[in-house]
Amino acid sequence: MKRLMSILLVVLMLIPLIVSCGGNDVTTTTESPTTEAPTTEAPTTEAPTTEAPKNIWSSKTDIRDTWSGKTLNVACSTWYSTGAPWAMPEVFITEKDDAYFGKKIQTAVLDRNEFIEKTYGVKVKWLNTTKAGMPDALEKATVAKNVNYDLAAPRMMNVQPIVAGGYVYDLADRELIDLRNTYYNQNIVKSLTAHGHTFFVTGGFSNLDIETASVFYFNKNVLGDGSEKASNELYQLVRDGKWTYDKLVAYAEAAYKDNGNGKKDEEDIFGAYIGGYDKFFNSFGITQAGVNEATGEWEITLNDDRTDDIITVILDTKKADWQQPFFGWGHVDADLIDGKYIFADYGLYQYHVGLSDNIGVVPFPMLNEDQGRYCVPYSTQMSVAMCIPKITQDREMSEYFMDVLCWTGEEYTKKAYLENKKEHIKSDADMEMITDYIMPNLYYDAGLAVGWDRLFTISNMYDNNQNNFDAFWKEESPDALKTIAEWNAAWGGYTEE
Repeated sequence: MKRLMSILLVVLMLIPLIVSCGGNDVTTTTESPTTEAPTTEAPTTEAPTTEAPKNIWSSKTDIRDTWSGKTLNVACSTWYSTGAPWAMPEVFITEKDDAYFGKKIQTAVLDRNEFIEKTYGVKVKWLNTTKAGMPDALEKATVAKNVNYDLAAPRMMNVQPIVAGGYVYDLADRELIDLRNTYYNQNIVKSLTAHGHTFFVTGGFSNLDIETASVFYFNKNVLGDGSEKASNELYQLVRDGKWTYDKLVAYAEAAYKDNGNGKKDEEDIFGAYIGGYDKFFNSFGITQAGVNEATGEWEITLNDDRTDDIITVILDTKKADWQQPFFGWGHVDADLIDGKYIFADYGLYQYHVGLSDNIGVVPFPMLNEDQGRYCVPYSTQMSVAMCIPKITQDREMSEYFMDVLCWTGEEYTKKAYLENKKEHIKSDADMEMITDYIMPNLYYDAGLAVGWDRLFTISNMYDNNQNNFDAFWKEESPDALKTIAEWNAAWGGYTEE
């Protein structure tokens, strides 16, 4: 009986802890229960400007003051050497940026920084490096040993040389980071975890994953019969998982009109303007490289059964009359607004720059319904990851505040970002497309994300409108396999030092 009462007492003591963790983010522990009931209240003299979400695990209150008085140095990859604030909204805030980001986002950035300083006593300092210079910056700082970067936010295209250089710590199986939390992008955690090591994450700390997503925009006035019903039917196709390539072709073919001279030229009305066929490749669910789930090693994924068929689909796209054949950035948005074509593929960040209320947004279509999910390609040049350099002043501090920056990004800057979008996008259906079908389906091709250059140049797989995949693969596979071996050596040869 005494043994039973003891067990019941322990269970009762653990209930508040279980409730406070919440949902799927519960982290098990082998620590013995204490005699004091856990608390979810922050031991701070000043109330924070917002409460932490209940599922924030690594922001537990018992260590939140550990680094009070410290400065967290974060190296950021900006687009230009002088710094471009849209690389990460936290960097180089100026009044000029308000015209692009909107005052709400700038205010949210400052509020987030103030919250971190008040709640944890830590000041976040953002340090500038150029977009291509992050591996070089980490190398120089590591050799000189006179600079510390506690966190670094490189471009996705710079991931591999940073790992190969041995400049960053593994993030997997760490006490203060739970990569299952929803403010880490689970797709990238899975696609860049090799040999049991995860060196990079993407998530709430940056809006660029959303900003640089490639999606289809459409002119509601010329879709179908130009009625609201036609737009609603397209949105419903997306919701039902039936927005597929053949539906795109049907809409576009119906819209194409020759101007009467019998030639395909700029005076025609086209069904779609497609600026990059590589986007179709990824949107149909094909990757160039990935991690074998059974072995945990990098492998070529391009040479699977679907690749050949998809190249044929892309070739059909190139030959189609409904496809806009004239590439040029100057008039794309104007022509879309004017009804020169129904569809155009852009990066999402361009949506509220020059486009009008008659323009809708949907994800890239699936190849067919069997694909099972929409795949939204993103820019590896623009999107940023987060990692912990080995030159950090305190590894545990870096881990803790990587987590803090991610969840506060979700709570502050990402919410403000979406509020800003709503000011430019009046349609509830378009916002639904962004939040429910574009943001959750960002698609990471490790062959594009790992390293500066692509593993393959996809356009080389077809030549003179002929499927050239077999010959291409035979010629390119030795170099590709060598590259994969280098990746495996970098991930598999990791040491803690």
